[in-house]
Amino acid sequence: NLNEKTFFYYKEAHRIDQLWSIRAAGARQRHIDQAQSFNLYITPAISAPEFLNLYIEAWENGLKTIYYVRNQSVEVEDCVVCSA
Repeated sequence: NLNEKTFFYYKEAHRIDQLWSIRAAGARQRHIDQAQSFNLYITPAISAPEFLNLYIEAWENGLKTIYYVRNQSVEVEDCVVCSA
């Protein structure tokens, strides 16, 4: 239950620095025997080289997998099957 008094404590996932998030997950991974479920949140403004660098950074920090990549899409595509 978010309210006005505590709302500033929270950030949307797409507003969190993903490089920081990868490094924090890498620090945790050293103490975990198995892989952790890690989601990567990107925006449409990210370039292909930046996206690749996030994956390389995850690998260099010992992350075994990136479970999902969530894109903050500005536009919602129409469902082709639904419009028939």
